[in-house]
Amino acid sequence: MTLHEFYGQTRINYQVQPLVGVALSMYAAALMSNAQFYRDDAKRRAAQAVKLVEAQTSAELVIAVRPRSAKYGVVAYNFGLGSLLAVTLLLLVSPRVFSVGAIAIDGIVAFGLGALVCMNVDTLAFALTRPKSRQAFVDIAARAAFFDLGISRTSGRNGILVFVSMFERTLTVLTDVGINTAGLGASWTDVLGAMQMAVKRRDFDAFVASVENLGSVLAAAMPRSADDVNELPDEVQ
Repeated sequence: MTLHEFYGQTRINYQVQPLVGVALSMYAAALMSNAQFYRDDAKRRAAQAVKLVEAQTSAELVIAVRPRSAKYGVVAYNFGLGSLLAVTLLLLVSPRVFSVGAIAIDGIVAFGLGALVCMNVDTLAFALTRPKSRQAFVDIAARAAFFDLGISRTSGRNGILVFVSMFERTLTVLTDVGINTAGLGASWTDVLGAMQMAVKRRDFDAFVASVENLGSVLAAAMPRSADDVNELPDEVQ
């Protein structure tokens, strides 16, 4: 007897179907929320926010948005393995008798489906990943982008990277050696906190507003000079 036949006879499919529907709904909602950061009008608004900031300060601001900062293959593997073990246990404790071959085949199928679902449903993979691990991956990706995008090569060493990673629902802000963040005071910390919360909620409007607020914070310590040259792109990277 196959797992499908077992599910049909025990009516477990009536419980599985709503769960699949919920997973698909969560996946669709995540896609819609992420889309806010990728639309053309959103990119234009973000670029305009960068221009507004740089009109007030000598600092060079770059915004980079990535779908994710790591592949999380281990998470999908572990979820598939957990699905295999759960199905195997279910078949072993069932009052019906299943052959070793049927248990093995159904276990392999459960592993593959579990891993596939986890790889394609971000909400599930997100829930199975520790916050510290997600943030660590974002920090690593941000440091790589900082150098790849040339932010460390400005003449005044005054570059700032706002690195947004959508899957992890977080960001990392990196500054070059020419920017003394300790001298920016509590306002700097407050703006970064607002940006972080906006990304966590996938609220693009709040994100743009918090980016614009960087202008006045940076201008107090690093006002724009008359001969300032724009050395880095304003467009979202």
